[in-house]
Amino acid sequence: MKLNIKELLKYGWYVVLFASCMGCNDILNEDNPNAKPKKDYFSSLSESDKVLTATYSALLNHYNLNILEESWRSDLGYPSISTGRPALGSNGEPWYFKSYTNSQKEINKKWEALYIGAFRANQLIEGLEGPLVAKKENEVWILQMAQARLLRGIFHFWAYQTFNNGRVIIRDKVPVELEEFNIPVSSKEEVRAFILSDFEYAYENLPATWGSDAQNELSAGRMNKAIATMFLANLYFLEAPASVDGDGIEPDYDKAMTYYQEIINNYGYQLIGDPELMFTRAGEFNNEAIFEVIYDDNLRPELDKFDEQSPSNRLARYSAPGTMGGQRAMTPTAWLAYKYKTEQVDPLDKRNTETIIDLDTEEEIEVIRDISLRASASVALVNDLYTDYYRSGITPVAASFGKYEFSYFKKYTNHDIVTSEGNLPKGAWYSGKNITIHRLSEVYLNLAECYLQKGDVASALKYINDVRAKWGLVLLGSSVQGHHTDRTYDEVVYSVETLMEHLMFTEKPLELSVEGHSIRWIDLRRWGKVSEAFQRASNDVYHTLQFQFIDPATGNKLKRNRADLHIGSDPNNKSIDIIDCVDAYNNYIPELHDYYPLPLEEIISNPNLGQ
Repeated sequence: MKLNIKELLKYGWYVVLFASCMGCNDILNEDNPNAKPKKDYFSSLSESDKVLTATYSALLNHYNLNILEESWRSDLGYPSISTGRPALGSNGEPWYFKSYTNSQKEINKKWEALYIGAFRANQLIEGLEGPLVAKKENEVWILQMAQARLLRGIFHFWAYQTFNNGRVIIRDKVPVELEEFNIPVSSKEEVRAFILSDFEYAYENLPATWGSDAQNELSAGRMNKAIATMFLANLYFLEAPASVDGDGIEPDYDKAMTYYQEIINNYGYQLIGDPELMFTRAGEFNNEAIFEVIYDDNLRPELDKFDEQSPSNRLARYSAPGTMGGQRAMTPTAWLAYKYKTEQVDPLDKRNTETIIDLDTEEEIEVIRDISLRASASVALVNDLYTDYYRSGITPVAASFGKYEFSYFKKYTNHDIVTSEGNLPKGAWYSGKNITIHRLSEVYLNLAECYLQKGDVASALKYINDVRAKWGLVLLGSSVQGHHTDRTYDEVVYSVETLMEHLMFTEKPLELSVEGHSIRWIDLRRWGKVSEAFQRASNDVYHTLQFQFIDPATGNKLKRNRADLHIGSDPNNKSIDIIDCVDAYNNYIPELHDYYPLPLEEIISNPNLGQ
């Protein structure tokens, strides 16, 4: 019987592991009287598969990704609270102001989460190489080993990209003796080589799909060759050159390009530009999704919202508007919201033709959208008269905005299935919406950057325009040389420098905002653009105005105060100046902030850690 990952989670939670005993050497030699003996998990491949399921469950831990904190840390997110701007939420201040230290809870919790994941993978690897080694020619054995190796590599890769300039601990076995717990960090080169070995093994041994349909839930839920290919590509691509990072490893754009092209050509993925199939429940496991972490809002109701074994996530609560059961602890910064608001849509794309009620004549008229499909899918804007929000009418009807809050992230909310996050089966804190780590648009934009690094503007434009075309946006460059016919182009002549500028400060942040594993921060760091990003944001001044519109459901004229974002100071002095990232720009120090420091808890507990 084949089970998808959500079904497996129902049966895998009881697998007893002892990762929580990382600092308790004596207890490792004792059996838990309430648990199945450890040896029983490796009596057969069906039993070891339960350990694999427990390894997958380690992906559920919020601290693996720190999505909330990374939004505040970068130039994308503002830590808002119920009183609105300019007040900041206290939890977000250390990240937004760059005042966090190695005692920060989220830094210590992330280190713990990643190494628990690696620990679980190592348990399975050792079980397969020990009691089950006689079955190593069995296809099931090989597939379990390949999944475990890829998961172990992913947990180490995230640590490598996050902590101590890549100098982290390599956990290649289950520690038993005290000295095996207290081991030093390895060099950046050693860590990278270890990760590469795991990724390459997975790449060679994982199937492209687990079923007949390349994008069915079973394939999307389990590790597969496409996921391994994506991580291999990013391993070669995401390095910071020595010119930017004195300890850097030069990117290998040729190898990255080979793997990115393989993803595009070999696995059946497709770009999706439908707001109903992007960042929605209906869009889970869509044809663009490469790697998703799977959540469920019905399983394990007895677990607390802050229990990291819970199969539901908290991100909807953190990003939804207050009137929709959220805390809006994570809202878009002004520059990002304004970029979304002012994206140029292609009038030749029929998807951009809509019918609204004119404010002056109160009659239905046909118009070209002034809010792009990409913006409608990614964020809620008060000007979006074309998109339903929380099943309560068009966006400004459903959300009251105001308090100088002009936008909300939609990528983690359940705006498409409930009228309020509080109406989820277990409430607003328990969202079952999957988290997308990697999707095809990232592949296209990373490949475009590879071409730019080689001076090939034409090829870079092709891949950037493929992403823009899926959303019905005006394309870049010349209509004569463009790959898409019957489309509007901006007719601008781009150089390597100007197109890279667009990629860094428009295309990639708008396409992938607050997604994946620290995508924005890693990009800015490897480009050497962290300080510049904060400076750009702090130099821009915005204000908000009242927005008036007609509710098409009732015909009533409505208004939303302090919600319509405009650039510059308000000439009528009715709005505060909205300026982001000033303290971030003033406080940012590359040596302190480019990477998380080694966590204080690890420093205290591990006398052999080194630096």
